Amino acid sequence: MLKINKKSKVKTTLKMCISMLVLLASPIAVKAQSVDLFFGGGTASFLGDLGGKPTLGTNDAQDLDILSTRYGVTAGARINFGKYFALRSQLWYARLSANDKYTVNRERRDRNLSFFTNIFEADALAEINIKRFNKGAGLLYVFGGIGYFRFNPKTRMNGKVYELRDYGTEGQFYIPGKSPYSLSSIAFPSGIGYKMALSKGSYLAFELNMRKTKTDYIDDVSGFFADPVKLAEMKGPVAAQLADRSNGTVPNLSSTGSIRGHYWNNDSYFFLSITYNTTLGASKRSSSFKVGRPRRGNINGKRKCFEF
Repeated sequence: MLKINKKSKVKTTLKMCISMLVLLASPIAVKAQSVDLFFGGGTASFLGDLGGKPTLGTNDAQDLDILSTRYGVTAGARINFGKYFALRSQLWYARLSANDKYTVNRERRDRNLSFFTNIFEADALAEINIKRFNKGAGLLYVFGGIGYFRFNPKTRMNGKVYELRDYGTEGQFYIPGKSPYSLSSIAFPSGIGYKMALSKGSYLAFELNMRKTKTDYIDDVSGFFADPVKLAEMKGPVAAQLADRSNGTVPNLSSTGSIRGHYWNNDSYFFLSITYNTTLGASKRSSSFKVGRPRRGNINGKRKCFEF
């Protein structure tokens, strides 16, 4: 049985985030006007093969399963370049889950699969400020970038927790040319946020933070039902039970070779978060996020009443 070194995966994710921070702190950061530190948390929601809406799943917001929503916490740093552009790097620790019992879709409810996993993620993102409100005390922005994350799907059966990858539930250990999936992947974060000033040196940020990923196995479900006899021969009877937990209300739903998941759609997840942000040191007045009325400058000795 494959063993996952939990300390190793945390260290790997930390190294990734540190590397991203070093990149942001490279010579381009010399031109930075200010640096923000932040921490916070919020809800974490999975969009994948399990649970979801009554019709065919799409792995988008239509498949949101409120009952499976869990939590996420984050911390990071932001480097501001003028009023409109910033770079940031951050760490996420989150919990994702999904369960077919929460959907009214007949086939998926009969499939009766469930999972949960911890997510360790490191991101590097670019922010663009697009609109200011309330004399500069509010700021709307969009962001996007790239991230690296680790996961390990698990489930409970008869009161016991199983790490699903170890059992090759879709025939990874006996189908020629097929191998166990990786427990790490690339994500592409993007979203929209709103910053609300608390003081000249601190503010709150509210974000809708979406993730498109390069894996379809966050929930251990992607392809087709495996042959239970061969699966039991290779990985034992527990593997066959974990692979097929169907209720039997839909005839032939879990027969060998039947579709078990949407292999044509990779998994997604997203956060609704709030973070507390503080601007470091004497650079507060140079932050791209300012409080109060903008200072007027001079053009050819005359006062100007606009600000770019």
